[in-house]
Amino acid sequence: MKKLLSLMTILFALSACGANKADLKGNSYQLQNEENKGVIILAFDKEEMRYYGVVVNRYFGSYEVDGHKIKFGPAGATMMMGPQAEMETEQKFLQTLPQISEYKLDGDDLTLITKDGQELKFFKITKVEE
Repeated sequence: MKKLLSLMTILFALSACGANKADLKGNSYQLQNEENKGVIILAFDKEEMRYYGVVVNRYFGSYEVDGHKIKFGPAGATMMMGPQAEMETEQKFLQTLPQISEYKLDGDDLTLITKDGQELKFFKITKVEE
């Protein structure tokens, strides 16, 4: 009985780790707490470990998840011009992505947490076009 309970505990722990990746995949979010002007959208590909979104420009990259740890790879982006405040917001966000080390999901809300504890809070939206 103890062996069965131990095995069930291990299987539960392993499935919980894998579930985190599935929770992000295929979902799109909008940043709630941006100080500057502009709307920041962040989406996660349904099948691959890719992220993408739009502020002024479309941006994209890859990410890795391990439990609640997350690492965003470098972002590529289109090079369109827009209003100065929105361009500054975009640059600030793209510079923050590599600093994110952890995430939390609470219902439809996503919180990304930087290495220094800054929290970026997002709410879930309908799917964004890539």
